[in-house]
Amino acid sequence: MPVIATPTRVRMITRDEIRRWLRDYPSGYVPKTGVINSLLDGVEFSDDDIDQGIRMCTDRYNAMTPYTNLTQDMIPRAIIFDGTAAHLLTSESMRQLRNQASGQATGVVPVGLDDKHTPYLSAAQVLMSQFDQFARGIKTQRNMEAVYDGLSSGYALINNYYVGR
Repeated sequence: MPVIATPTRVRMITRDEIRRWLRDYPSGYVPKTGVINSLLDGVEFSDDDIDQGIRMCTDRYNAMTPYTNLTQDMIPRAIIFDGTAAHLLTSESMRQLRNQASGQATGVVPVGLDDKHTPYLSAAQVLMSQFDQFARGIKTQRNMEAVYDGLSSGYALINNYYVGR
């Protein structure tokens, strides 16, 4: 008879999963999607960037009240995806802002080299809002569960008393 094991911890998120979620692939097709990244010659975020995003997301989750000291594999994966993507997009929006250089010739619409600061920051804010809302809900639920774990109603004894008769 085969032994079926169930993992006791959530599987850690990999760089490839973050990259796939962000569609961060070099020019050509995004694997198994049919989507084409025509403007990217390479990946937008390095492995170090993604690792830092995961650490920053974990730190932000832990710093929310009540303070915790969890590792990435102990935090729900959806929260890690939103928080990491928000960090990466915020970081890229800062680079876009710093390198923004628009030029215009007579009768031609202005063309910018790095003019995507606002869309990147907007997407980052949406993701961070989702992160904060989801993380706050989980932290609140876990906090309430910890409080009520040892408490019961006085009616519990009365119920047990009358049920037994």
